[in-house]
Amino acid sequence: MAGALSCLPFAGRAQENTLNSYSPYTFYGIGELHSQGPAFLRSMGGASVGFRSGYVINYTNPASYSAISRQSFLFNFGMEGQNVYEKQNSSITGKVARSEYNSFNVRDIAVQMPLYRKIGFGVSVTPLSSVGYRAQSIETDPDIVADLGQVKYLYEGDGGLTQVKAGVGIEVVKNLSLGAEFIYYWGNIERNFETSVYSVTGDGTYNKTSASDKEVISRVNVGFGLQYNIFNDDNHILTVGATYQPSMKLRAEMTRLIEGNNVASDTVVFAESRTRLALPDAMTVGVTYQRRKYVIGADYTYRNWGDKNDYKLSNNAKYINTNAVNVGGQYTPNRGDVRKYLNRISYRIGYKYSDYYVQFGGRKLKEQAITCGFGLPLKMSGASAIDIGFEYGVRGTTRDHLVRDTYFKFSVGLSLFGEDFWFMKRKYD
Repeated sequence: MAGALSCLPFAGRAQENTLNSYSPYTFYGIGELHSQGPAFLRSMGGASVGFRSGYVINYTNPASYSAISRQSFLFNFGMEGQNVYEKQNSSITGKVARSEYNSFNVRDIAVQMPLYRKIGFGVSVTPLSSVGYRAQSIETDPDIVADLGQVKYLYEGDGGLTQVKAGVGIEVVKNLSLGAEFIYYWGNIERNFETSVYSVTGDGTYNKTSASDKEVISRVNVGFGLQYNIFNDDNHILTVGATYQPSMKLRAEMTRLIEGNNVASDTVVFAESRTRLALPDAMTVGVTYQRRKYVIGADYTYRNWGDKNDYKLSNNAKYINTNAVNVGGQYTPNRGDVRKYLNRISYRIGYKYSDYYVQFGGRKLKEQAITCGFGLPLKMSGASAIDIGFEYGVRGTTRDHLVRDTYFKFSVGLSLFGEDFWFMKRKYD
């Protein structure tokens, strides 16, 4: 077997939108990791660690919270839809197996407010990962078929993790800001497996075994951030940033239920344990350059999944350390143009590359995507806007009977900026 997923051909039909993700690569671990940041930053390839503004929220780096002014209030709300298309060269039939899936869900909610001069506070609720797969395979070993009959395997999984961040950013000295945040992870991941043995004569199923693993996760972690303005004047701003999240054992409570029946008896096995999976150390460094009309940024992220999860997975799969690169930019012709609305729109584009944290059959999986989007201002004055973003990407390969995911994402975000008069006390009614 070339890899864990070579035995998981997918039915060529549209899937129901009850899953938050749809990829066979979510078979292991905590599933597919979501891109972080509000819609306008994801449209710029996700380059965000060095981005700093007092008008929009950047919850990827708590150090950015110190940029908010004393009489402002920021709010962000986002939704995201995706279409995923799977392709695999089946090792059983020799044909190309295809499947597709689509969904649309709430993506993130975030607020930010000042605590004091050069001190800001932010809270966000965002998805960390999603699990979603439905697959089947048929036993092809002639010895097994001759001894038992026709054997069919079914695999299903769904769930994921959500993260809540609450952080504070402080400008400790001029141009240098530090941030810290508490992160609370919670979620459920359920995986089901079923084996059915059919009589060779076609008289129905005479042996069936099913297993269900349910993981309940509830853990607290911390994160740290830094931003430093190399130069900051009326013409341009150059900011370097960094974030760090230490590794953490998830120690999820896992419940396993195995049920089997055959012509002789029924059996049930019930067990409780804790998983060994750990989140890795995550280190990101980035730089952002801003002028009146444009923004350019780039990030690099390293995660040591393989060092923190060095035990062996089944089916020739293992955790590996990963690298990710995000680059992108934004161009706004003229924010203050009173006659041409198109000049006030922000135009965005980006690119991102990353490794997947599980390796199958000795083959490292890569993901690449291009992004673009628009920021549509809601009124002439103020920074409130509707952000629309698009992402087209490819993950995996059809080599060695693995699966290639091709996806298209569409996001809508609402960024509200509370101007100073929100906090002014009226002198006259």
